Amino acid sequence: MKIYDNDFLCIAEPILTHPEYQQTKNIKHHDESVYDHSLKVAYYSYEIAKKKGLDWQSCIRGALLHDFFLYKFYKRKHIGIISDSIKHAINHPKIALENSKKYFDLNELEEDIIKGHMFPFGLPKGKEAWIVSFVDKYIAIFEYCSNFKKITSNKYSFNTK
Repeated sequence: MKIYDNDFLCIAEPILTHPEYQQTKNIKHHDESVYDHSLKVAYYSYEIAKKKGLDWQSCIRGALLHDFFLYKFYKRKHIGIISDSIKHAINHPKIALENSKKYFDLNELEEDIIKGHMFPFGLPKGKEAWIVSFVDKYIAIFEYCSNFKKITSNKYSFNTK
């Protein structure tokens, strides 16, 4: 279990404990929930932004809300897996921004983080938005690899009894 520092928790807690945000615990994303994924992205983005003297508070809030789309994304197998993924990559930041504005007051930087995190489909403007975009991709790679590893180890496991 990751230990989060007080600066991080003071900013993150109002979002993490919000009843609508709690729904993200039930939405699978990569190899875990949207909640767990966003928490990781927020914490690592915060660490980088704080070390660089950037707006780490907005980094935390924007990163927590970057995938606040509140639906399970389904790909149609064999038919539209690529087109479905591209549509989701383009549309979910818009939906996340709408949901975020509905439940939280956002500043321009937080909006930029949410809108731009799916580069190259969105274009981050601020340094904090670039940090969140890169951290999101970095973590997603590890989550996809973890999921692939589980799938392939189950597929090729042999019962020796």
